[in-house]
Amino acid sequence: MLKRTISLGLLCMASHAYSANITVNTTDDEDGIANNKCSLREAITLINMTDSAGKIPEAGYGGCSGVDASPSIVLETGKTYLLDKQIEIKKSLTVNVLNENAGDTAFNGENNAIIKAKGAHRLFNIDDGQPNIANLTVSFRQVDFKGCAADTATVCAPTGGLIFNRENLVISFARLSHGTASDSGGAIYNEGVASTGERDASAGLLTLNNVLFENNQANQGAAIFSVQPRYDIGGSVFRRNNAISTAETNPGTIVYVSRPGEAVGNDSSSVSRTGNIVNSTFYENTGRVANLLDGMLINNSTIILNTAGVFLNSETGSANFSNSIVMDNRSGDCLQSERNKTITNNLLYRAGNCGVGAAGNPNRQLAAGVALLANSEITGKLEGKCDAPNKDKDGLLCPFNTQKEIFNGFFRPRLLVNYTSIADSPIINRGRFASASETITTKACESTDQRGKPRQPLVLCDIGAIELVIDPQRIGQDIKYNQVSEIDLTDNLGDGQLWPKEECNAVFKDLPNPPVNANWQDGCLQFTPGQAPKKGTFTLSADALLKYVPFKNFHGSDNFSIQLVTTTSRFSEGSNDRTLTLPGTIVQEPDNNFENKSVNTSGGSTGLLGLLGVLGLIGIRRRLQGAK
Repeated sequence: MLKRTISLGLLCMASHAYSANITVNTTDDEDGIANNKCSLREAITLINMTDSAGKIPEAGYGGCSGVDASPSIVLETGKTYLLDKQIEIKKSLTVNVLNENAGDTAFNGENNAIIKAKGAHRLFNIDDGQPNIANLTVSFRQVDFKGCAADTATVCAPTGGLIFNRENLVISFARLSHGTASDSGGAIYNEGVASTGERDASAGLLTLNNVLFENNQANQGAAIFSVQPRYDIGGSVFRRNNAISTAETNPGTIVYVSRPGEAVGNDSSSVSRTGNIVNSTFYENTGRVANLLDGMLINNSTIILNTAGVFLNSETGSANFSNSIVMDNRSGDCLQSERNKTITNNLLYRAGNCGVGAAGNPNRQLAAGVALLANSEITGKLEGKCDAPNKDKDGLLCPFNTQKEIFNGFFRPRLLVNYTSIADSPIINRGRFASASETITTKACESTDQRGKPRQPLVLCDIGAIELVIDPQRIGQDIKYNQVSEIDLTDNLGDGQLWPKEECNAVFKDLPNPPVNANWQDGCLQFTPGQAPKKGTFTLSADALLKYVPFKNFHGSDNFSIQLVTTTSRFSEGSNDRTLTLPGTIVQEPDNNFENKSVNTSGGSTGLLGLLGVLGLIGIRRRLQGAK
């Protein structure tokens, strides 16, 4: 679960006495109309009028007041702001959202504001027109960008279908969709070369954290076209973007860079790169995913089911592609130029030339007969819920799915029933852990995964965008008379799946006093001794639906503690570690037919059914690492 940050609403209230946010209170695209409506265009225009001393004119602009104003713009969650034409941004500013009660959203990206093009134009041109001075910084958070192609098949601009950037642009927890450029940069065009042709220190810089690029299109750079490799992309997803160029010498690419960065020496122990993609997922894109030039990095990413993989084209060997799953991309997972010297390590691939990898960190080519996705061969389903584990089924990854309160979806690795140990997995414990000796040829895993969950710091981490972790989640449910409680445990078993009932006896057979049951339920459901439910019965289905049926109507609670085996917990050597213990309470009460005007401070049983006795995957990893 994403941890909630300090309420933006509180920060706004605390700062109000000194400077005020500019609150946009209309979705109309007004420009200079003197009324009580402050539009997004008027708010940005007002900030663009900031003088050399950093003072915003108190006279304001249109319906936006400039009294004590700060360069901080607030939009309302869930509202769509239509633009009649692009907006010029020439000063540093931030744009965020507040809900209608002036508080922060429950979690990042829960209910974003939307900025949408009304006609055939991009949304923003971010350029102060002064390339020889330090960049200004423009930040958007919890704001979605929707281009002109959302309603009709229209080209929004020649370059930068949503955004043209020449400054420092920061975007987080946002969706960029339906941007179309006739030439370059379907969503974003990142400018970067001075008129003299030399590298420009004030060139555009992109910092993208938890961003979704979807249904964008361009001849080159369907999602991003960057003149230089000046971007940091993390925790992001690129899907169904279309780079339409079919030129043999320069085919279409989703994230495209037109010129290499500065070369980084191979003997460097402190590696600095300026074009980084980490903890990100690419799937179902048309075109090469990326072209990897000097000074660039792809690490801990999942790149699958695109029409082409990654083009390796580092002439100095200063680029790195590591700890990633790059598989089943139709025209090859890794494509290399004749002069390529890109360093590759810990890659899982199927076809193409990914190289052998460095000593101790080799790449691994997967056999043709092993399925990539669970249930995809039968149903063709690339998204949705993962099928139940079965000894006769493989599939290294679950279909793309989004968990509760996690911004972007992901492909979760699976531990298969037919594995005898974690060492059988080509994904788990296959990455490299961080160390003081990291160099350009031995890139370690990232410290967190795509979801922001910490990777294992002391043992081998998992390759790809997702780290298998056991993350306790609190769940619960109140019921009324004559109701049945149904709780979906899918997101509450960490990253494991319920162990199939047919294999339950085998899990415990080596223990001194193994439990034996001819009628196991999925997950090898047991009750902690002395803590079985007293007022109802539980059943648990293979798809992790826990159903509680009361014996009769009662007003009160039924306390219990259940134990489950998952595909992750079953590898533990200790008897106490092979099950997850889930204590909880079901509360039943009659309908309240009286109007209650008092303040309700009770949460009932919600949150009482929690995952305790958390599985220590790190312990399992440590024990098994020595066996690898």
